[in-house]
Amino acid sequence: MNDKEFTDELFQRMYDLGFNKAEIEDDVLFFFKNERDLLCPFSPRVMVACTCFEEKDQLIDVAEYLGIVDWSKVKVDTPILVSDFNEKNWERRHFAFFDNERVYAWVSGTTSWSTDNDKEAMSWKYAKLAEV
Repeated sequence: MNDKEFTDELFQRMYDLGFNKAEIEDDVLFFFKNERDLLCPFSPRVMVACTCFEEKDQLIDVAEYLGIVDWSKVKVDTPILVSDFNEKNWERRHFAFFDNERVYAWVSGTTSWSTDNDKEAMSWKYAKLAEV
């Protein structure tokens, strides 16, 4: 396992445990559940040298590092990629809304401006932000 694979696994496990933020300070990577908590001997930590990060002080959003999108904050008509069957065959769409843990996109690649009916959005099993 290389440094990147270790960091990915570490961040995923910490995210699953409810840790949202990480901070590098004095060559140590600390994890926090919310805003920066007071450091204590029991705060989860790992030496930065074991990770893929540089040894410089910084604050890291764990979800952002993992590529996890907070769909409730995505703007309408943002370009996204969607799929219902697997995470390989992506279709280009524009974000409509997020409801019941499902991402909705305008049908046939339309946008809120170009659709004839503002109810013409469908949900998708898989979605990710498009890199434009």
